[in-house]
Amino acid sequence: MSRNERNEVSYYPEIRDYIESQIKSNFKASCHREHYIFWEIGELKKGLRTIISANPEICACAESFAQNVPPLSLDIFALVTDGVKFEILILEVKIGKPVGLKEWSQLVGYCLVSGAKYGLLINIDQGGSPRLMDLLRNETHLSHIKTVKDTGNEHLLGFMTWDSDTRNFEYSLLGAVKSLSSLSEGLASEFGIN
Repeated sequence: MSRNERNEVSYYPEIRDYIESQIKSNFKASCHREHYIFWEIGELKKGLRTIISANPEICACAESFAQNVPPLSLDIFALVTDGVKFEILILEVKIGKPVGLKEWSQLVGYCLVSGAKYGLLINIDQGGSPRLMDLLRNETHLSHIKTVKDTGNEHLLGFMTWDSDTRNFEYSLLGAVKSLSSLSEGLASEFGIN
C-alpha cells in the first residue's frame, strides 16, 4: 500500500510498536524491574476493562481508575504498569495536513477529562502549523497542565511528527514531552526508577 493510499489507522501499529520498544529499552537501561505496556484503540473505559480482564494479576492496580473513567473515544492509548502503579498514555494521531490548535485542544481535553498524565499529538509527515509551533514555543503552560480538582492532577503533553518513510519520529522539541526519551524518563520517575 502506498503512502497516499494509507489512512491514519494503518499507521497505529508501527507507531505503537516504535514507542513501546523505546520505552521498554529505556526502562531496561534504568532498572531490572519488569514493566508492561498494554495498548488499545478506541473507547477508553471499554479498552481498559479488556486489558484488565485479560491481565488481572498485572493490571489490578488500574481497576478503580477504569471503573471511574468516563467513556472517551480515543485514537490509541496505553496502560503502562509494573503491577503496583500505572500511568495512562494517550496518542492522538492525525494525517493529511499540518496539525493546529484544534487538534492540540482535543488532546488537552482528552487528558483533562480522563485524568491521563501523558499525551502525545502525532502528525504523520506534515508537522504542525506555524501557529501551533509558536504557541508551544511561547506558552509552555499549555503542555504542562496542573488541575486543582481533587488531588491536583498533572498532565504532560508533547507534539511529534511520524516520518512514514523512515518509520521514525521527528521531534519538535516543543511541549512538556520533548522526545520519547523524555517520556520514558517521566514514566520511570513515576515508577520510582530514577
